[in-house]
Amino acid sequence: MRPRRAALSRAGRDSSRDGPAPGDLRARQVAMKRILKRAALALLVLVLFAPALPVGALALSDADPLLFARLGRADFEFDYVPPANSDYALYLFSADGGEVYAHGEILEDGEVIASGIGSGEICSAWLVEGRTYSVRVHGSGNAVVEMARNTLSRCYLNPLETREEESAEKMIARAFDAHWYRFEAQETGRLMLTCEPLDAQLQLSAMLFDGSGALISEFERLSGGACMLLADTVAGAEYHVRVFSPEGRQGYYALNLRRDGTGGISRALRFDAESYALSSGGAIQLSDALEGEALLWVSDDPEVAAVDRDGVVRGLRPGKANITAYGLSSQASCRVEVELVPLEGLEILSAHIELSVGDSVDVQIELTPEDASDRRLRFRVDDPEIVRATRQGVLRGLQPGETTLYVESADGALSDSVTVTVTAAVRKYRALLVGEQSYPFSENPVRNGSETSVSALRSLLESARFEDAAYAVHTHSDLSRAELIAEIRSTFADATEQDLSLLYVTCHGSYSGGMSFLELSDGSSLSARDLERELREIPGTVVVLIDCCGSGGAIGAASDGADFARGVTGAFSGAAIRGSKYKVLASAGLDQDSFRVAFNEDAQSGEMATVFVRALCDGAGWNLDQNVKGTMGADRNFDGEVTLNELHLYMTGRVNWYLGIASDLTGEDYRQSVQLYPEGDPLVIFERQE
Repeated sequence: MRPRRAALSRAGRDSSRDGPAPGDLRARQVAMKRILKRAALALLVLVLFAPALPVGALALSDADPLLFARLGRADFEFDYVPPANSDYALYLFSADGGEVYAHGEILEDGEVIASGIGSGEICSAWLVEGRTYSVRVHGSGNAVVEMARNTLSRCYLNPLETREEESAEKMIARAFDAHWYRFEAQETGRLMLTCEPLDAQLQLSAMLFDGSGALISEFERLSGGACMLLADTVAGAEYHVRVFSPEGRQGYYALNLRRDGTGGISRALRFDAESYALSSGGAIQLSDALEGEALLWVSDDPEVAAVDRDGVVRGLRPGKANITAYGLSSQASCRVEVELVPLEGLEILSAHIELSVGDSVDVQIELTPEDASDRRLRFRVDDPEIVRATRQGVLRGLQPGETTLYVESADGALSDSVTVTVTAAVRKYRALLVGEQSYPFSENPVRNGSETSVSALRSLLESARFEDAAYAVHTHSDLSRAELIAEIRSTFADATEQDLSLLYVTCHGSYSGGMSFLELSDGSSLSARDLERELREIPGTVVVLIDCCGSGGAIGAASDGADFARGVTGAFSGAAIRGSKYKVLASAGLDQDSFRVAFNEDAQSGEMATVFVRALCDGAGWNLDQNVKGTMGADRNFDGEVTLNELHLYMTGRVNWYLGIASDLTGEDYRQSVQLYPEGDPLVIFERQE
């Protein structure tokens, strides 16, 4: 029975005809990039010069120190190499609360591409990754100079919002990354601002600015990587905080804004003893030994003793560490001595270990006492060609056979052993599903239906069951070219020759110069040939589902024989690695649009999905609209399995059945030809064990 109503419009096409025509997509994106403020990295560059000192060109890099710039009669100029393609702005802030006024320019090959005067954001321009630009500034006042990427959290004018008494946790994912925050003071009075590392070795620094962009103060850097500032705020006033790691380290941190709301925090802090003892591996609730309430806990040697936000101290190795508790008006310190506890027993908990070729398993070991100081172990096997043992006690099966694993304490005084059997490999199923939904287009910036399509396909894959395996599914949305490649490498890193790796991508697509391109959400693109080069590194069988306009160009497939006869060579069908490695199912011919539909009056609703995924779910046994298991329509011989050939034959008719409904309702003629390489492939891609 046909749905009662279908909605499909030109916004439902997957080509760049949502904005420009297919052939103009790449040129249009290049033009649009220069006017859009998007994506992800800010770099603060602070340079100190004397007023009368002549200044030459400086080559700035991520490792440059953070200093102040004193503007005077002499210009200062520096070279800047952006770390990513994006819109960058030149910012000037007051370093001492005084007036700052300057003229700034950004130059490319000696030509001024952006300029401005004043303070705050001076000028901005689209900069290309890896290219060298010159920045020239002259004016008056003591200033902080910043070249920042204009995107959320990376610049002063587009900060993250935070509030007092809330913890803002974020990750510094790239060396010399920086984050901006904005908050409004709730009260007039003393406020404690702290940045605490949540990952070991992360060193933090921060600055506080007022609502006009003037620097109020730098945070005090503390031992253990934390930093802190006590500031007097005015109720209702706006403030900005900039957080970064001067050493370029990476990891998670927490930004906290706290006041004395209970009357107890401002009391003088005092420990009930000067020192405390605990064993390596043990813990002590040090807040119970503190008079008053601390807002920040810091260890000067977190490798010996680490302390969390609640004042729990954990001994990590023998030694001494000083723990400091900070409040709004006082601080207190004590010494923690972590004592040596000898290891008395070592036992492998498994009587026998069995794993398959390509599998990994952690060896479960019991050490007594649990708080032994030296818990280091050595692992070795009789036959390393059967099993490989890592220093961390992870075993990986290499080939069928049997061997013995030995575990010893670091000093060799204690040991245990176990037999390890490796059996033949079992096929593993992995899937990476990517939906590109948001685009930098002035028209139709949201590609509705991508998220629904990915979600439905995930549910379908997770419902599939094979004899000894199921799909391990990873989903992502709005990835850049670099992020997509990184996710492919990560998801399929452990694949072996007997495994099946499935990649699904739904996005805008284009075809030019004899090649299909995947157009990604940040405006970057990935050619089918570059995609094939990346997938070439994955062992075993690789199934590629490409759901976009012109996707058939990846396998040289057009909608009719005349177009195919033009001699287009597909990236996958003409790949250097042939045979049964690649299985490619494309949603449309190289000369066709790929459509999305919704069966209600609102084509922008969450019910919109690609016709390709709707037909695929129908064929493989998933009801997309009701989100439940359905009949496996493609299972022609009713054996509980769906091969690629069965799926292709079913989807060919099902896709155009959906488009026929849309054509009847809209009066337009919609056509889409699902393509398969190799034709007639018998690979079982879905199986259901009831």
